[in-house]
Amino acid sequence: MKTNRRDFLKAAAGTVAAAGAITLTPSYTIASEDENAPFAENTMVKFYDSTVCIGCQTCVVACYETNFLHRKDNLDKPLEELNFIERNDIIPVIAKEDQFSPDKPWIVVNGLDYRMRTIIKKHVDEEGKAHFIKQNCMHCKKPGCVSACPVSALQKDKDDGVVTYDPNRCIGCRYCQMACPFNIPAFDWHRANAKITKCDMCRSTINPKTNDFDIDANGNATYKDNPNKGTACTKVCPTGAVLYGRRQDLLELAKSRIAQSKEKGENKYYEDTARGESVLGEKIYGGTGELIISAVDFRKLDFPVDKIGDRATAYKSEGIQHTIYKYGIAPISLFALLAFVVNRNNKKHHEQEEHHNNKEG
Repeated sequence: MKTNRRDFLKAAAGTVAAAGAITLTPSYTIASEDENAPFAENTMVKFYDSTVCIGCQTCVVACYETNFLHRKDNLDKPLEELNFIERNDIIPVIAKEDQFSPDKPWIVVNGLDYRMRTIIKKHVDEEGKAHFIKQNCMHCKKPGCVSACPVSALQKDKDDGVVTYDPNRCIGCRYCQMACPFNIPAFDWHRANAKITKCDMCRSTINPKTNDFDIDANGNATYKDNPNKGTACTKVCPTGAVLYGRRQDLLELAKSRIAQSKEKGENKYYEDTARGESVLGEKIYGGTGELIISAVDFRKLDFPVDKIGDRATAYKSEGIQHTIYKYGIAPISLFALLAFVVNRNNKKHHEQEEHHNNKEG
C-alpha cells in the first residue's frame, strides 16, 4: 500500500497533536505562590544605616578578600577531566591593580563588577554634603533572577531567604541581569567561561547556613559554634553602619532609629510618605533582604523606586506562564495551529492536482 505526501502529513499532524494532548496534560496542579504571605521567621537580612556610614570601604575590602581574592572554587569534576578553559578558570587571576599594597589599601571602582559583590557609592547633595550608599544583592522575597534563570543556578533558600548562586550550573546567559530590577548581577567579561557575580551573604565562603544563633542588643546575629560566621562586610564595619541578623529584628531596629530621631526633633531620616515606606526594602518589590535607611531620597541613591514598584514582576510573569502552560494549553494550541496549516496546505495541494488532472484530461 502506497502512502502519498498528503496522507503522510495528515497522519503525522494528527499523531503529534494527539501525543501532545496526552503527554502535556498534567496530572498535577501548579501551586500558586501567595505573595501576601509573610517572610519566613528566620529570614536573614543586612541592615544599612547610611547616616552612620563614613565611606571607609572597609566592608568592600573585606568582601573582596573573602569572596574573590582568597577564594578557591572547584568545578564538580576531577582535575584530569577539566578542559583548558576550566583549568585556567578555577581560581580567578588577580590583576595587577587588584593586588593590595600598604600604600594603597582601598579599591577604586565605578560599579559592581566580576570582583565586587558589594560597593560603596557616594552622592553629594545640593549643599555639598556627602551621603553614602551600600550597593549589593537585595535578596528579594520573590527574586526576578531566580525566576528567570533557566538552569536553577540561582536559588532562594526557603528557610532564611538568602539568594544563593551555583557557578557550576550557570551557563552565562545573563537572563538574571535582565530580570533584576536593581541591576545587581555582574558578568565576568574577563573570562572565556563567563559567569555572573553577586552577593550570597557569604554563604559559599564564611557563612554556611545555620539557625543556631543569638541576637544581640543591636540585632546582630552571634553564632554559638563559630563567632567568625556572618557576612564579611558586617563583621568589619567600624561604625556599625551595616548589621546582619533576623529580618523582623532589624526592621524593628530601623524603625526605632527613625522614631528616636523624630522624638529628638532631628528628623534626619528620609521617609517616602507617598509610598508609605520609611525603610527601603520593607515594601519595594514585595520586600527584600536588604533594609536601608538614609537621610536623602532613595531615588538620588540609584534606587528608581517608582519604576520598580511594590510588587515583584516575577509574580506576574510566572502567573502568565503558569496559566498558558497549565493543562498543556500553549503546546496543544501550537499543535492545533500546525495541524490547521498542514490541512490547509494539503487541501490546496489536492485542488492543484485535480486542476492539473482536469486540464490534462
